[in-house]
Amino acid sequence: MTLHLGDSLDILPALSDGSVDAVIVDPPYEIGIAGRDWDRTGIAYNVDLWRECLRVLKPGGHLLSFGAPRTYHRMVCAVEDAGFHVIDQLDWIYTHGKPKGADLARAIDRHRDDREQVLQVTAWLAAARDAAGWTNKRIDSLFGFRGNMANLWTTQGKAAIVPNPSQWARLREALDFDDTTILPLVTELNARKGTIGEAWGKREVIGHRTVNGKEGGNVYGQFSGDTRITAPHSETAKQWAGWNTALKPAHDPILLARKSTGYDSLVGGLLRHGVGGLNVARCPASGGGWPTNILLGHDCDEPCPPGCPIREVGGKAASYPIFRLEPKTPAAERVEVDGVRHDTPKPLGLMRWLVRLACPLGGTVLDWCAGSGTTGLAARREGMNAVLIERHRPYAQIAAHRLAEPYEQALLA
Repeated sequence: MTLHLGDSLDILPALSDGSVDAVIVDPPYEIGIAGRDWDRTGIAYNVDLWRECLRVLKPGGHLLSFGAPRTYHRMVCAVEDAGFHVIDQLDWIYTHGKPKGADLARAIDRHRDDREQVLQVTAWLAAARDAAGWTNKRIDSLFGFRGNMANLWTTQGKAAIVPNPSQWARLREALDFDDTTILPLVTELNARKGTIGEAWGKREVIGHRTVNGKEGGNVYGQFSGDTRITAPHSETAKQWAGWNTALKPAHDPILLARKSTGYDSLVGGLLRHGVGGLNVARCPASGGGWPTNILLGHDCDEPCPPGCPIREVGGKAASYPIFRLEPKTPAAERVEVDGVRHDTPKPLGLMRWLVRLACPLGGTVLDWCAGSGTTGLAARREGMNAVLIERHRPYAQIAAHRLAEPYEQALLA
C-alpha cells in the first residue's frame, strides 16, 4: 500500500507510464454533498487528470469510477475526451437513500409573495428619483456601489427589492422627498424580509415523524429539525399536496472504461500486459451465474433489517451480484480519527467486488481520490497492491489508520 497526501494533479505526473493495472475511484460527485466544498471542485470533469490516469494505466487496463446520476454524464465526457473507451455503465442499487426534494405543498404555505407591494415601493422611488433630477448611477455613487443596486430599487422587473431602513433614510435625505404615504409600507416590507408566509403557522399538526418507534429523524433535511407532520392550509397548497421536486435516490452509476491496447488486439494486449479482461468467474451473481451490470446493495431474498424492503425483486435476486445484508455502509467501516469521519464511504464488500473484477491477482490498483481508504483495504483483502492519493489530510489520516495492522485485525475478528 502506498498512500500519498496531496493533490492528484501534482502526484499523478510522478507515477510511471503503464505502472498500474486498474483505476478504481470514487471521485467527488460535484453536487456539494452535505455542503462540503470538496464535493464541488470540478476535479471529476478535469480532462488533464483523466489523461494522467490513462498514461499510468497499462494498455487494455480498466477504469471504474463512481458518479452521481445528475452529474455522471459530465465525468464520462471528460474521461472519453481524455482517450478512454467507454465500455459500460454499472449501477449500484441501494435502499439507504433519503428523499432530498422539496414538498411543494409545504413550500407553498411557507412562501411569502410580497411582489405586488415591492413594486409599489420601487415605482414610488423611481418617481421620487426623477422628480429630484437624479439618475440610478448617481444613487449608486452616493452609496459607493459598483454594481446596479439603484436599478433594483427602482425597477418593475423580477429582481426588484426594497432598500433597508438605513438606506431608505439616506435616500430621503439626499433626494429630499416626503415619504409620509409610502414609509409604512417600506417599514412593513423590511420587517417581513426573510419571514415565512402566514399560512405556514396555520397548518394543522396531524402527527410526528418517528424513527424506530421514537420521535425524531428530520423529515425535510438535516438542517430543518422539524419532525412535525402537518396538513396543507392554503387552497393552493392543498391543490399541490403530494407533489415533490425529486425522487428518492436508489442508485449510483459506475463508469466502466478501458484504455486502448494500441496496435495489439485485445488478446494480444492481454498476453503482453496482463490486463484487458474482466474476471467474471471471481465475481459471480449471488446465484452463481454470470455477473450483471446491476449491483444490489442488499439481499432481497433474505430477511432484511428494519426499514429495508423484503424481496424487492423476488426470486430473481439470485441473478445479481449482492453485497451485505445491510441498508448502508456499516458502522464498523465508518472509522473516526481525531473526531472526523468520512461523509460518503462505500461498502467494503462492493469495493472488493470491483477490485476483483478489473484487477488481476497481484496487480496494482490506483485510487486518486482515496477518501477513507476503502479501495486500498479492498485491494489488500483481494491480494492486490494499491497506490492511493488523498488531498484532505483528515481523510488521509483515516485511510492510514484503516490500513494499519491493528485495525485490520480488529475488523477480521
